[in-house]
Amino acid sequence: MSLRQLLLRFGIAYLLLLLAAGALLAALGVQNNAGVNVAALLGAVMWACVGFAKKNGRYFTRPEKRRAVLGMLAVDLGIQALFSIIVSASQGTLPVAALALALLFIGALHALVIWVFVGLAGRQFARTQPPV
Repeated sequence: MSLRQLLLRFGIAYLLLLLAAGALLAALGVQNNAGVNVAALLGAVMWACVGFAKKNGRYFTRPEKRRAVLGMLAVDLGIQALFSIIVSASQGTLPVAALALALLFIGALHALVIWVFVGLAGRQFARTQPPV
């Protein structure tokens, strides 16, 4: 699996998890919150990274890990920006400065979460491998 396929897998999984969680919470009458977004992010990161490791029989090299984390962050921020623009536009306003500041804050937090869970996925994969 290439890094491009990893990022596509991550983006699709993250988007579907966000939509499914949002629909489920709306059906239950519960307001969506940041915890749901982070849970969807964690699930998508772990699933994509473990899938990469299983398909390739190895985990990321150091340069691949850096590109994977930055790529996942870019996909994440793209999805966050899209949802933010849709919500803002539906309310008749588009506060660009506030959206940019929110994306900067979310990006910093999500970068840390992605980096930590890419590492955890690597350790998870390493535990499943027979000792050499």
